[in-house]
Amino acid sequence: KSVMMLGSFPLGSLTRPYSSPNDNLTKEVARMLSTPSQLRDMFQEHVYTTDENDDNHDMHQVTQLIKALPVCVEADRIASLLRREKRSPTPDEQEVITHADALRDVLIQVNVFDKIGKEAYAGDDYERPALVGTRERLQNADIKRFDDFISANGSERESNVAGG
Repeated sequence: KSVMMLGSFPLGSLTRPYSSPNDNLTKEVARMLSTPSQLRDMFQEHVYTTDENDDNHDMHQVTQLIKALPVCVEADRIASLLRREKRSPTPDEQEVITHADALRDVLIQVNVFDKIGKEAYAGDDYERPALVGTRERLQNADIKRFDDFISANGSERESNVAGG
């Protein structure tokens, strides 16, 4: 790495007018993107979102993220206030926190599908071809369990090592 750096930048940082961002800048940008701000509005201005009447509205995560942001920010503000004042939430505050928690629980479910691909459109009796093939190979195999396969191959390796 150092040879490459020396060849690419023989004068060191004098020929590299940039540096890595410091922690304060990283925190500031993260704050601006994760709370309602003009910067966030600018980035989401031309992002595709669905309407309430759209059939795919409940499945479009970007739309859900955009709509959940104000609720979650408000719930975080309430939670921070409750910690500072060392008190329990009022019923209205609890409702906001519960709603935000429900939104978060839905939104963090990434790549979680009951059925995927053809399974989503096929009947209940559909079985993935790979599983069918695996079951057929296991039925025709002499060894039916993975542990048996390992122990059989382990004894072969030991005899090969001892003989070789």
